[in-house]
Amino acid sequence: MKDVPYFPLYAANIMASRNYKLMSLGERGLWITISLECWVNGGVPADFKHMAKILGFPEQEINQFFSNYQTSFFHIENGQYVSRELEEYRKGYLATREKQRLAGLETAEKRKEKQKLSKEAQPLAGQPVAIPEGQPKGSLSYINSDSIKSSSINSNQITNKKLTDEQYEAWMDGAENAPDITNDYLRASRGGL
Repeated sequence: MKDVPYFPLYAANIMASRNYKLMSLGERGLWITISLECWVNGGVPADFKHMAKILGFPEQEINQFFSNYQTSFFHIENGQYVSRELEEYRKGYLATREKQRLAGLETAEKRKEKQKLSKEAQPLAGQPVAIPEGQPKGSLSYINSDSIKSSSINSNQITNKKLTDEQYEAWMDGAENAPDITNDYLRASRGGL
């Protein structure tokens, strides 16, 4: 698992620390450099000669800028200065990552199981998924020839749209003798106010 490249640095808490306020500029620089080394590598050697080599500074500068103020932020463990605060952050990150890893594995297993069940439910290649039953249902433009034959309408009535003279006369008489509903329509549509 790749290490987390960052850690939280709460500026207000650090600025409020008396030990930080009492450090010189050089001491503060050494403190943050040690903190960064602790985050990346878990600690820094407590021996100044080795610390100087690890941090890339002359040993005399380490001796000059290391003070008791910095020791309030670190403790010695197995010959190294270690930050308890940074180690707590690291444990929290690692615990969160482990939870995410386990959740990812669980999700992957569920997905594999679902795919397996889906493959088992699929028919073999070349076999129909279902057997069609009767006539298709749905579209109004579909005309079932059986229904035309069984009804009283003959197929000529559907395809032949011309009216005979008698049919036309009957239709016109019906239209001429229809009651006048113009006023009713205007009233209902509020057009005849």
